[in-house]
Amino acid sequence: MKKGNLILSFLAISLLLFPYGCKNQPVTSAISADRIKIIFANQGKGDPAIIFVHGWANNKSIWDAQVAHFSEKYKAIAVDLAGFGESGNNRTSWTMSAFGDDVVAIINKLKLKKVVLVGFSMGGPVVLDAAAKVPEKTAGVVLVDTLQDIEMKYPPEMVQEIDAFMMDLITNPTNEKLLNGGFYKKNPEENFQRVVGMLDKNPSKIGFKESLDSFFQWCNEDCIETLKLIKAPVTAINSDSEPTNVEAFRKYVPSFQAKIITGVGHVLFWEAPDQFNRLLEEGIQEFIK
Repeated sequence: MKKGNLILSFLAISLLLFPYGCKNQPVTSAISADRIKIIFANQGKGDPAIIFVHGWANNKSIWDAQVAHFSEKYKAIAVDLAGFGESGNNRTSWTMSAFGDDVVAIINKLKLKKVVLVGFSMGGPVVLDAAAKVPEKTAGVVLVDTLQDIEMKYPPEMVQEIDAFMMDLITNPTNEKLLNGGFYKKNPEENFQRVVGMLDKNPSKIGFKESLDSFFQWCNEDCIETLKLIKAPVTAINSDSEPTNVEAFRKYVPSFQAKIITGVGHVLFWEAPDQFNRLLEEGIQEFIK
């Protein structure tokens, strides 16, 4: 075969294979309402889809073990919210509502019909906001070690104190600070390296303080009104580090229930993964029965 014909044949085969290859690659990005590119992990098949949302200063890798586990039965998705991980950081409004739009963008991009939204720490308000925006697609919401007392208000002096502590923590992280802050209790050296690895992916820390302040503003001003819009059942999986005010939550979501894991820190799904996965599976089954 002549060289020219060989090249043409190669190109023809490549063009035939290219659409097939693209079709089988999972979609891993979406564009949020403010045009920010949102990156996410997307594994597995099955309904409902489980969407995992990280907390403040984290990224989607915090959920690696859960994505691997739940993708065996469901479509499992882990999100990098704007400003975190690999997602765009040129956002101008770092509100919980804007982060909720990030989640909704993924739901719409993948044309998901039923989702269970799982939000850790700051991710709790994010998934509640998303659930309020797409009630017809939300089978249930799982809050992970967050919003233990929805009636709690944060005065300005407390917000300033927490801001200073948290910004120092991520700027100059140490194992001692993370332990004292209750981020984890077990396997401190291993977990410290995991935290540092996540922080290294966000060296600029653009939007970190703004999103932290927005979290407290949401708790003070928007939490109750958002809960009134929630149509789906809500379950919490919390540590026993602080009590969960179940009765306060049930004023707005009567079906609310809390599942408690004892002897663990804030990142309870790192420290008790089997128990966490079991409780989350229980919650999913309760949502879809």
